[in-house]
Amino acid sequence: MKTLIVLILCIISSRGEAQDERFYRNIFNGKLYKGVESFIYKIKVESPKYTLDLNRDGIEDSFQTIKKDGVDFIRVNDPFGNIVFESALMTKGKNSKIFKAHLKTISSTVDVLILHFYEGDNEAAIFEGSGRLYFVTIRDRNLKKITLTKGPYFWTEKERAAGKYWNKRYSVNVLDYNKDGQKEISVSYNKSSQIYFYISDGLWDVL
Repeated sequence: MKTLIVLILCIISSRGEAQDERFYRNIFNGKLYKGVESFIYKIKVESPKYTLDLNRDGIEDSFQTIKKDGVDFIRVNDPFGNIVFESALMTKGKNSKIFKAHLKTISSTVDVLILHFYEGDNEAAIFEGSGRLYFVTIRDRNLKKITLTKGPYFWTEKERAAGKYWNKRYSVNVLDYNKDGQKEISVSYNKSSQIYFYISDGLWDVL
């Protein structure tokens, strides 16, 4: 009887762990958001609504940056202020924030809001921080078809010995490099370059 009880408890425990893993994975890929609050938090801070015609229909939509207990989120609202998309960004330290955003047309059916995200800094041993791009892809001029892609690092900062400061230059461009009628996103950073190609259904590939 005791063996049976232990077995049942093990099964329940493993199912609970699997559910927790799926829950947190879905928080960070945006799949969990269905128009209701899904992230448990104590403190929330919202930026103003930055108006922009995200789906190119002549009517201004908006996006916001949100902090919930130190976790950064990007939110997209329709013209009536209803939340149509929200997803978390991976924060690495304090002072994290989205500090720049550019809306670019990739093709006749795809637009992308390129987010410049400072992942935060830490001073465990020496000061160090980093920035990463995120791509908010809008397909078919439809706010219900939005996906978030975690892009490359584009900037780092680091304090070295004797108080010297180290910072790598970067550039981000959107151009049709292969002349196929669809634009790509290029990132030059730390003497290397990467080019991101849009594939389909919100997916990107890197060269």
